[in-house]
This record gives sequence, structure tokens and C-alpha cells, in this order.
Amino acid sequence: MDKQRLYSSQCEFSASIWSIRLPKLITAVVILFIIAIPAYSQPSAPTITKLSNGLTLIVQEDHVTDLVGVDVWVKTGSGNESKKNNGVSHFIEHLLFGATAKRQPGDMDREMESVGATLDAHTGKDYTHFSTTVSSRYLVKALDIFADAVGSSQFRNEDIERERPIILDEIAKKLNDPALVCRDLLSKELYGDHSYSLPIEGTPDTVKNISRRDILDYYHRYYVPGNIAVVLVGDIDKQTVTSEVERAFSSLSGALPQKQNSTDIKPLTSRLEKSVKASFQSTYLAIGFLGPSAANLEDVCATDVLITYLGLGYHSWMADKLKGEQKLAQDVSADFLTQREPGLISLIASTTDAARAKEAILAKLTDLRSHNISPGDLEVAKRSLLGQYAFQCETFGGRANSYGFYYAESDPAFASKYVDCVQSVTEDAVLKAAQKYLNPDSAMILIVGPDQGGEK
Repeated sequence: MDKQRLYSSQCEFSASIWSIRLPKLITAVVILFIIAIPAYSQPSAPTITKLSNGLTLIVQEDHVTDLVGVDVWVKTGSGNESKKNNGVSHFIEHLLFGATAKRQPGDMDREMESVGATLDAHTGKDYTHFSTTVSSRYLVKALDIFADAVGSSQFRNEDIERERPIILDEIAKKLNDPALVCRDLLSKELYGDHSYSLPIEGTPDTVKNISRRDILDYYHRYYVPGNIAVVLVGDIDKQTVTSEVERAFSSLSGALPQKQNSTDIKPLTSRLEKSVKASFQSTYLAIGFLGPSAANLEDVCATDVLITYLGLGYHSWMADKLKGEQKLAQDVSADFLTQREPGLISLIASTTDAARAKEAILAKLTDLRSHNISPGDLEVAKRSLLGQYAFQCETFGGRANSYGFYYAESDPAFASKYVDCVQSVTEDAVLKAAQKYLNPDSAMILIVGPDQGGEK
């Protein structure tokens, strides 16, 4: 999973494990939710329709309240970029709700705010995502705005130059988030020449040099109906909204882009260790591996449970043992980002003794590859994982996000199978996932901090 990267809850279930670092108060609510609920309802399967122009429509009716989660997912992100145009997906995300033939910058935000809604957007490795939640009586207005944005954005030079410093500021601020910096550094090392090694936001150099022509070329290549899904969850009628979406997005056209020749991702064959100087207040140990791809659903679920047990879940090993009992870390996190191609697994800890923390984590990984976790630990990990998923899917927007995420990564129907998939994970499946994906002898290990040598 991944805020979208659990730098995902906007509520992006950006990975298979969330990308969203929930605020402390919400986290407390989630923990209570996990403890209190022994069984987890599986979201029902959505209806998936291919419209006449090739656009995918994903619909789930739910009339418990008069709201609709509205998502648009485009199957392109930084994974389709090069070193030259790195950051163009994110740049387009910033510009899309701007000027069109019939709207000026700010008009879309004002129109949505006038009906009590806001617009949101996020870019990942494999997708760009736009969303809102709106009263069902204003759905037609919302669809008109999204269709206008996706199909008619003008990308004027003055708008590009207005957004450029904003994006550069975001990149600068990201350098103050050690976990995000560590994940980017791990990606750079583990993915090599593959585009997954590139930062989603781009670099200062690439963002300064992205031109309007770069933006238009990329936009016309990937923003075509066969590469886009509209996801609607809530107080809707399937037949009615099918006609409304068909009408709103009727002008969207273009052929699917030819598949690019992708650079192979080459797994490490031996352990690599590097130190990196960074302007952090503490030193961070970051250990990374390549996990399963999104198409390998059984391994995705087993790895989600494994990483939840290790460092993401309630009473995880990293929190209870590494930080609590052994006092070898001040903050800990674990992540697995589900992607079309092998996803990044990261284990990160702030520490005053990186050598001992490293040895403790590697020893634990060796143990996980040799012995099953206990039935009790397996159950706690599943409860934590499914509690977070259930918490997200309580909202129409969260459910729409889940369907759209799996549309972009593998199969939108998997969102309605995820609970059963996780429940079916056994101790042996966790053991096999550890053996397959968490080999200490092929780990990428980084020590990042103010007192480190090496690259900066």
C-alpha cells in the first residue's frame, strides 16, 4: 500500500498499503475501529462499462445518503516519463483545473465551492487522479467541470509560468520530509534506469525546463478515452449516469498510446550499502526491496499483511520491538506501494545507532524467512490492515478511490475482492512472501543524515 504515500490519506489507498499518513486523532479513531470490529464487510463489486469512445465507467450505487464520490483516473504518471520531461505528469495535474475554452483559472474551484465541494488531485508512478465528493443533485455540474478540465485544458504559457514556482516550492518542502526523501533515494537505487527511479514531482532542473510543447505532447498522448476511467460511487442511477457521462465526455477522443519499450527492472543480486548526506535533524536508516507487481494479487495481499506486521500496523514489530523494547529507533515506518511493475518495499527508522538498528532489522528479516509468524500476530496484522481499509471504504470518495486505484494498477474488480484476499492469507503465505521479497542478502541499505558522507 502506500500519502498516497501513507504520504497518501487524502484517502488514497495509493498502494496496496496506504499512502496516507493519517493525523494522530484520525489514527486513534482507526485504532478504535480496528479493535471494535471483528468482521469486515467486503465492498460490493462495481459495474464496469466501456463507453462508445473507449472511456471506462465504473459505477456503484449506494443510496444511504445523497452524495456521490466522483473520480477521474488517467493511466499515466511519472512511470511514463523520461529524465528530460520528468515531472510533466505532476505539472499537468497542477494545470488541469485551470483555463479552458469556457472557463478561466479559478472558475472550476469557485463553481465546486458554490455547491459545497472541493477539487482534489494526486499524481503517482502509474496514474494521475482527480476527485471530489458532491451532492447528487449537482452531479451533472461536477461531470461538466471534470470533462471540461480533462478534455479542454489550454495550458496557457502564463498559467504554466504561474505554476512553475509553486511546484518548485513543493519539491523544496519535500526535502524536509525524511521518509519521502528516503523512499525517493531507495527508488533511485533499486530501479536504476527504469522510470520508476524518477521522483514524481520531477527535479528542480527538469521542472525549470519543461516547456508548453512538452506538456501538450504528453497530454495528447495519454489523455485519451481508452486511458481514462470515470468512477462514480453513491446516490446515482446506473442507467442515468451512463448517459450523463457519455454526453459530458463525448468530445474526448484519441487512440491509445503505443506501449513504450520499458527498461527492465533488474533485482539486486547482492546487498548494497550507501551513506547519503542530508539536512535532517536525525539520522535515518532506510532498507528497500522490490515487491510484487499489482497483477500478482495473491502476493500483493500476502506482502500487505507482512509489511503491516513489520512496521505499518497496530502493534507492529518495528514499533513494539525495535522502537519500544530495543530502543534502537525514535520513529519507524514501513511501506509497500502496489504498482504495475514491482513495487517498492521500504523499512525506515530514525536512529542514533544505525549499525545496531540495521543488524536488528536484518536479523528479523532472516527470522521471517525461516519461521512462520504466530497465528496471533497474523490475526493482529490482518485486523489492522482490514480495519484501515474498512475505515477508508466507509466514504463514497474512499470507495471510488479504491476502484480507481485498481483500475490504474491492475483490475478495478479487485477492490471488491481485497478483503477476502487478505482474509485468505496464511502463515505459510507470509513466510513465502518474506522468502521471495525480503532477502537481506539483496537489500538496498541507505544511511541518510547530517553526519553522513557520500553523495548529497
